[in-house]
Amino acid sequence: MEKNAYMACLLDFYGPLLTERQQELMRLRAEEDLSLTEIAETLGVSRQAVNDGLKGAEARLTQLEEKLGLYARHERMAGAVERAADSLRRGEAEQALSILMRMEQEENYGI
Repeated sequence: MEKNAYMACLLDFYGPLLTERQQELMRLRAEEDLSLTEIAETLGVSRQAVNDGLKGAEARLTQLEEKLGLYARHERMAGAVERAADSLRRGEAEQALSILMRMEQEENYGI
């Protein structure tokens, strides 16, 4: 996944744990796809201040994901739901049930 798209996903999960300024910088970079210069002009700060702020925000988002793993867990669960749905579409109810039971175990026991 492209870095900006990945950071946008992490921002969705962990954005409220960033400072308001970090959230704003990340939103402008990841969601609005503005360059460092465009962000600096928009906010009336230096390009270096934007670069430093973004690096700090990205490091914090990455650190949170490494510790909490919410995005990775979401991706695993979404993949499992898709596999279960595919199994049901093929008429493989036992396979779908097996996938769903593994999901339930992960949910209940953090496996």
